[in-house]
Amino acid sequence: MGERNMQLDREQKLAVFSESKSVLCLSGPGSGKTRCITERAAWLIEERNVAPSELLLVTFTRFAANEMRTRLKERIGRQADKVQIGTFHATALSLLRRFGDLLGYKPKALTVYSEHESDYLLKEIATDLGVYNGKSWNPRKGEIVKVFDRYYQEGIPPEEDHPAKRVFNEFNLRCFENNSLSYGNLMVQFRNLIPEISQYLHWKHLILDEGHDADRLQIEILRILQHTLNASIYVVMDLDQTLYSWRGACPDYWLDHQAEFDIFPLVNNYRSCRQIVEPVGRLIEHNQNRIPRLMVATRTDDGQIKIMEGMDTEELYTKIFQRYEFDKNTAVLARSHFLLKRLAERLDDGGIPYSYIGRKTELLGTDHFCMVHALLKLIVNPFDNFSFLVVRNLLGLSRKEYNEIRLNASQESKSHFQIWYGNAGSAPIRDLFQMNDGHDGACSLHDILDRATNYLDDSGVDPFLTLEAFSLIREWIADTPNGSLTEYLAWLATFSVQDEIREDDDRMKLLSVHQSKGQEFERVFIIGLNEGVLPSKQSIENDDIEAERRIMYVACTRAKDNLILAIRPEVITGEFGKTYLHPSSRFLKEMII
Repeated sequence: MGERNMQLDREQKLAVFSESKSVLCLSGPGSGKTRCITERAAWLIEERNVAPSELLLVTFTRFAANEMRTRLKERIGRQADKVQIGTFHATALSLLRRFGDLLGYKPKALTVYSEHESDYLLKEIATDLGVYNGKSWNPRKGEIVKVFDRYYQEGIPPEEDHPAKRVFNEFNLRCFENNSLSYGNLMVQFRNLIPEISQYLHWKHLILDEGHDADRLQIEILRILQHTLNASIYVVMDLDQTLYSWRGACPDYWLDHQAEFDIFPLVNNYRSCRQIVEPVGRLIEHNQNRIPRLMVATRTDDGQIKIMEGMDTEELYTKIFQRYEFDKNTAVLARSHFLLKRLAERLDDGGIPYSYIGRKTELLGTDHFCMVHALLKLIVNPFDNFSFLVVRNLLGLSRKEYNEIRLNASQESKSHFQIWYGNAGSAPIRDLFQMNDGHDGACSLHDILDRATNYLDDSGVDPFLTLEAFSLIREWIADTPNGSLTEYLAWLATFSVQDEIREDDDRMKLLSVHQSKGQEFERVFIIGLNEGVLPSKQSIENDDIEAERRIMYVACTRAKDNLILAIRPEVITGEFGKTYLHPSSRFLKEMII
């Protein structure tokens, strides 16, 4: 084996060097799962003569994928570049851009709608169909959303007699006509594409990181690949860290199918000190729906857990953040963003530096960001009628002119943009769209952005909003100087909140527990440890405490040396003297003997 393999402990070696074609590696926090995945890939390539192109390594965040690639490149050199490493959605988009014509798409021009854009389009369709009248929905919007969620998470469309079927069909038809996909539909089309391209796929070993976060459709895709390609499957997971059941993750699948796998638990925790590992281990043992697994602290140096009571925003500020300086080794976590936003406002008032993870993601959900990117998408995808709708006001089109374009497009079997472009004459913005002629989206994003900036500056659009919308693009250009517009749009299509976390940012981080997955910090503050906050009021009412306990477990295990548990005041007097009781979280009692 190589010198690096000697760093593996006994349990890691059993998991890494298993000859089994179906492995569940139960990897708890700080147990070295990234090292195990890296060594598994290296072992297959170096010791089993597997070609790097025969490996598919799937993660759930681009952050994790980049870390895997960096580690593997350090381990085996340039061969790592030939290993397919990426998120489910990025892998799907890559294949659809190569083979999408087999499903009727124009692959090089394919674009993807964000959640905000999909909601915008859904509202337009619902209005056209009389389902939405500007105030209310019939059927209710929640019922329609459930139909799409089931389709995206399980691949199952609604029954023919379902009241939302008409909206569902029209939405998918519009997307197809626009040569676009919603983010969720990437997975459905990935599944549909596999039978058409199986002869071009050479993956013989499938490695899935964070398997507990996979939904039923993603698991189905993995199983289809396994059986179609006669591939091995290696799943690294920890049911105790499942946080995304609300968006379709189904950890129960692995419980129900565990007999089909050889199971290798990793028991050693190399991240956290003993003072953190042992109480957190007691906490998670209160959950019943799990595969029991030990967690053993290996570090011999000391750390601490500290409980602080009466810590509202002002107390946190004056007693902690005003007195001490914190850097990127410190994280402040909360169950939701409500408490983080209040703390961020107070830190702003005091001039204390911090990085709030999630602010850029919020920007993606604004109308102005949608408008700017609709311009960029039309440069690549002139068939996108929705993006043309978004920018019609920017193009100076009246409702009457827009309706005439729609009519002519229908009569001539062209897109709305194509009709407008053919009649645009010398409109200044026409030059922006000419930049991509013959380039298939490979033209310089830097040049396009300069041209778009000049146009928007002259269009009367709020320059502050334009600057905000372009900030993310310019940051990407700085990281990818030679990147093309198509590459940027592909990156944006699979953007996640963890993409906001940067190694070169030396400030302390404010982030939700969900956003902290896969991260570690020397010092962690968890704020709002009260009943009704963590665990949440809704989970208490729905008797779903196990899910909240997993959230607490993940939050605590981000800490290496110091874990500070902050409880808000348990008694609060509101308006008219009314008293509200917020007892400390039950999880504190479960942790501390």
